[in-house]
Amino acid sequence: MPIVGVMADPGLPEIISRQARAAVEENLAEFDRDGWTVVVERGALPLTGDGDIPLMERSSALLAERDWDYIIYVTDLPRTYEGQPLAYELENETNAALLSLPALGFWRLTARLRTLLTDLALTLHERQAPEDERRASNIRTPGVRTAHHEDHDGRVFVTLDSPVSRLRLLAGMIRNNRPGRLLTALSTCIATAAAAGAFGIFYTSIWNMSDALPSRRLLLISVVAVLTLSIWLIVRNNLWTRSASIEQSGTARVGVGSASNQAALDNTATVITVVLSVAFMYAVLFTVLFAGSITIVDAGYLESQLEHPVGVGDYATLSWLAASLGTMAGSLGSNFDSDAAIREATYSRRARQRRQLNEEAEEHEAD
Repeated sequence: MPIVGVMADPGLPEIISRQARAAVEENLAEFDRDGWTVVVERGALPLTGDGDIPLMERSSALLAERDWDYIIYVTDLPRTYEGQPLAYELENETNAALLSLPALGFWRLTARLRTLLTDLALTLHERQAPEDERRASNIRTPGVRTAHHEDHDGRVFVTLDSPVSRLRLLAGMIRNNRPGRLLTALSTCIATAAAAGAFGIFYTSIWNMSDALPSRRLLLISVVAVLTLSIWLIVRNNLWTRSASIEQSGTARVGVGSASNQAALDNTATVITVVLSVAFMYAVLFTVLFAGSITIVDAGYLESQLEHPVGVGDYATLSWLAASLGTMAGSLGSNFDSDAAIREATYSRRARQRRQLNEEAEEHEAD
């Protein structure tokens, strides 16, 4: 009974791998009556100086320690091969495969991962059979129309070569950042924004201003508020990655690309992640203020102040402006939120953590 060990980075890779485990085990059992065992373990491998993950070099030790037959490492770090987004790589002699979750995109991650884990496990298993008994290997890459397989010194690399592959990789990076998770790290910011916005629905000057402003002006104010808080969070928490700070040679065929390309990709994913998180916060804030304004502000009194009949739309515009003002004030509350929790939502920090693992391992070997 073959044992497939799935080592997954903490966070989304581990969550989705555990969700897919039972289905992968069932799929593998259909190809082998003796059955398969799939084990999911949390683990993070280091990142070398040139941006590579040394899975193949360490696979023998990992398999021996855990008594696994095959190992598939699922990472949340973006990978490239000669400049193209790398979906996965495998090597015959090591019984190991490395899968980059961001390459699977934004949608249907569990289903796509389930298919790839099944096919990779079967491929590794079949490649151990005598050469005359092997079947033609044709690994499916779900959701990808154009995938390129290249065999280099017994190591197979599968890149995504479609025109939208880089956009797909970027979308996958944003999905792995989990924008909604950032809201829990901004609890004080949200509380401050809610308090400031709540004061807005009590002042008649805000009522009159919201009534006088056209929708396009309110929309512009909303955009400015969201971007202001987003920029503040990025600057204050040092989320911007400079290419000079990336310690890698950028000359390897496999890795994360050149320092400038990696910095651009990291920064794009970070900006979109933060903006989406702040936009989610804004939507929650608007909903709370809208419910509060309807509950607290009497329609007759609001009508007397605005000097015209009022309806739900008037309460909505009032909450709209109050939410924008509250979001701007939220930057003050963000000063008291956890810096580490906010930075954890970006790739630059996670990559640095992996490099530290490599440095610690090298120091341990030196001792």
